[in-house]
Amino acid sequence: MALRFSIAAILIALIYAKRFTRLNRTAIRDGFITGAFMGAGYLTQAIGLTTVSSPRSAFLTGTAVIFVPFVDRFVSKLGVTRGEGMAVALVFVGLLFFYADAGLTFRAGDLWTLAGALMFACQVVTTNVAARRSDPFVVSGIQSAVAAAVGWIFVGARGGLSVPWSGIPWGRVLYFGVVATAFILVLQTWALGKTKPVRAGVIYSLEPVFAAVFALTCFGEGMSGHEILGSAAILLGVLVAEVKGR
Repeated sequence: MALRFSIAAILIALIYAKRFTRLNRTAIRDGFITGAFMGAGYLTQAIGLTTVSSPRSAFLTGTAVIFVPFVDRFVSKLGVTRGEGMAVALVFVGLLFFYADAGLTFRAGDLWTLAGALMFACQVVTTNVAARRSDPFVVSGIQSAVAAAVGWIFVGARGGLSVPWSGIPWGRVLYFGVVATAFILVLQTWALGKTKPVRAGVIYSLEPVFAAVFALTCFGEGMSGHEILGSAAILLGVLVAEVKGR
């Protein structure tokens, strides 16, 4: 986390250096708040993963779609449309089907992961606000820097990196920093300024569907019956959000 976000922050700052010369207090505040939520989300998710399985973590993280309407209501003081409410319900049912094997008993790791889902929901809503009033590219850079700082604080608290610098898989780290973080974060921040948080949360729920299709296409991994039902419900939720959520 610390390395990937550090790489992303440096890359975004270099590419959009001219935009950073017009930095103002509002953009700094927006980047700090959204970055703090994002960093807290990844950190609590990582702590949760030490005691829960990856499928279980994915399901609990996906419940962010449930938190988004409540956080958005608190921040914007606006309610959700009937179509958006239906979409959220369909997506949640889809997640239940998709991760039916994850189980529903709660442990300490589950609570950490749920806390992460709440942090991600807060990030979606606050980024939506930030991207509308500040430069989204500048906000993305500050977000990355703040998340990196959170990561390095955690690394320091644990006594340093768990592997020596020579043992770090730099190819993977660079990929995560450049493609999966810098590029995606800039695109996500810009896009969140063009849509509503609830609809964005519903669209994010397509992640397990895309992952399953990718695994099927590239590795020949089949989908179980409940994964197919879950995917159908999630896709229907996205369709409802697009058609009825306006």
